[in-house]
Amino acid sequence: MKKIVILGAGFGGLRTAIILSKKLRRLDIREKYEIVLVDRNDHHTYTPLLYEVATTSKETADLPTLHEVAAYKIDTILKHYPIRFTQGEITAIDLIEGDLFLNKKHKITCDYVVLALGSEANFFDIPGVRGNALSFKTFSDAIRIRNAVWNLALEGKNVIKILIGGGGPTGVELAGELKMWCGELEETFKKCRLNVTIIEAQPTILSSFGPKIISVAEKRLQKLAVKIIAPERIATAKKGSVVLQSGREVPYDVLVWTGGVKAPDILSRLPIQEELRNHVKVIGGMECLPQTSNLKLHARIYAIGDNVCFYDPITKKAIPGVARAALSQATIAAHNILEDILFEEKKVPRVRHTTYNPMDYPYIIPVGGKYAIAKIGPFVVSGFLGWILKGIVELNYLVSIMPFSQAIKTWLKGLKIFIKNDRLG
Repeated sequence: MKKIVILGAGFGGLRTAIILSKKLRRLDIREKYEIVLVDRNDHHTYTPLLYEVATTSKETADLPTLHEVAAYKIDTILKHYPIRFTQGEITAIDLIEGDLFLNKKHKITCDYVVLALGSEANFFDIPGVRGNALSFKTFSDAIRIRNAVWNLALEGKNVIKILIGGGGPTGVELAGELKMWCGELEETFKKCRLNVTIIEAQPTILSSFGPKIISVAEKRLQKLAVKIIAPERIATAKKGSVVLQSGREVPYDVLVWTGGVKAPDILSRLPIQEELRNHVKVIGGMECLPQTSNLKLHARIYAIGDNVCFYDPITKKAIPGVARAALSQATIAAHNILEDILFEEKKVPRVRHTTYNPMDYPYIIPVGGKYAIAKIGPFVVSGFLGWILKGIVELNYLVSIMPFSQAIKTWLKGLKIFIKNDRLG
């Protein structure tokens, strides 16, 4: 059987696998092709909920419960689809021979590859940050942040100073929810307070967003007593404090890094064209390009999601790494792979590839409790209504990857848990 191997079970990778499996199932050639989904983890994480996971008290939800509502077993998701899931760490990729190596031993030979490896924290070689900061990219990262704060409270620390390096959406979401967590912590630890500060290198938080979004977010954080230091860069970090480029020293008990991401290092070793920070360069159909025109790659290579650098043909700017973009790119990649297959099998006279056209994607930024800022087209909605929209988006995504009854059950369980933190409205 020919193999379509998808590396990464994030938003884009999972969507690509499901779309391809549904379409191949309808054809009489499905016995010739096997879809293989590879990921280092056994679960698919709904990353927009990680800030909730990081701020849920142990008395409210234990680790297995949080895992159930925010990180879903891939085997369970795929049990109704003809997709083979393989858990393993990708240690080498040979695109010339078409071989992928997992855990240094297991080899998979592929005919089509989709690179959907996501991104990882970028510490920009700032001295001391990697060794002293907690990153915030995965479910495990969220649990480590929760444990760090909880353990300090257990030790009897009355004021816990939390420093967040980076004022993008992730840093803003986490800062707001940490302040909302205070109400719950005070019930268990009577004198516990959280002092939360964001350090941002740009003049404002959420610098890639519009002025109205920035203004609303700043007012909300101010109401929650989140401090913002901007524009300032962290020059060095050591245990207990960071030194800014201005020379100012800022103490902390917990340092969280949300200041940037990069594509996985393994991509830099591939014979395909790249942009800055290891991001793969793709053309309109989400296809990768060999480094030189005479280089023959064994498999057809596609790339989607956070490990991709795709420029908007109109604005000439790189597309932001958001879930909606990854899902759209997955649809394009899946369609084009199917077109390649149909042409190979002589089912169609010619290949009709689809081009990815980026758009002004709607987005929602929760900023503590039952409050979120939502932008849909030209409209901006904030407050409780934004929070309601956030919940609808979450439910809609769950319905797209699991049976309806299971999606409703998972969503309601998560809502019941996370709403307990939202004391201040």
